[in-house]
Amino acid sequence: MADTVFAAHLTELKAALTEIVKTQPWTYAIVLLLVSKLVNSQAAAISAMVPVGLAIGVPPGYIVAFAAASYGYYILPTYPSDLAAIQFDRSGTTHIGKYVINHSFIIPGLIGVGTSCLIGYLLASASGLI
Repeated sequence: MADTVFAAHLTELKAALTEIVKTQPWTYAIVLLLVSKLVNSQAAAISAMVPVGLAIGVPPGYIVAFAAASYGYYILPTYPSDLAAIQFDRSGTTHIGKYVINHSFIIPGLIGVGTSCLIGYLLASASGLI
């Protein structure tokens, strides 16, 4: 399904991303994160966005370094394991906030993905890929 959506809108997607990603390649990580949440699949986000990134000129080192950004499940608590954790928590500390996006998984998710992307960037830089 994700392939169908991206194939239908590939021209518009490339046009919208090309300029900003060429001047600031780190924004590829943000795009990958948002796409992974929209398609709700890491594999679908990678398989859709890696060819787009390569086609618009994102250096392969950035693509490898920011692969961890494909984990966007935590942005909205819609994944079954998140919902189960909320239901199983009897202490009330795991919850969905009033605005849905302010939930118990957002901070740990941002820390995990941010740290992984930073370490990926540092390793790619140290290896000469960037």
